[in-house]
Amino acid sequence: MKKFVLAALLLLIGWCLWRWFAPHGQIVEIVQRGRVIARLDLSRETGSRTIDIRSPGGGYNRLLVERGRVRVLSADCPGQDCVRMGWLRSASLPLICLPHGLTVRYAPRSEGDLDSLSQ
Repeated sequence: MKKFVLAALLLLIGWCLWRWFAPHGQIVEIVQRGRVIARLDLSRETGSRTIDIRSPGGGYNRLLVERGRVRVLSADCPGQDCVRMGWLRSASLPLICLPHGLTVRYAPRSEGDLDSLSQ
């Protein structure tokens, strides 16, 4: 019985690690209040740029896109949790700013059109 429990525990840990570090696409979606407002192809990003996103309530988030990665650089929300999250690393853990209703997440690669922010 102990071997079965140990095997099940190891399988569970392996599955969790695989989900955490699973390969993700290079397409990032910026979602505000449940609506996709931009899609970025990180494989095309070679330099560094910022993207300012205004929330309907008057707040803002500034994203930093740099050499194929993205993070929240600054925001005017009180907690600054979105800024402290750092770089988007995992499809399992998106960048979230609750006060502004903003989510930055990896999306599966699709044949859809990219918006003007990603070109």
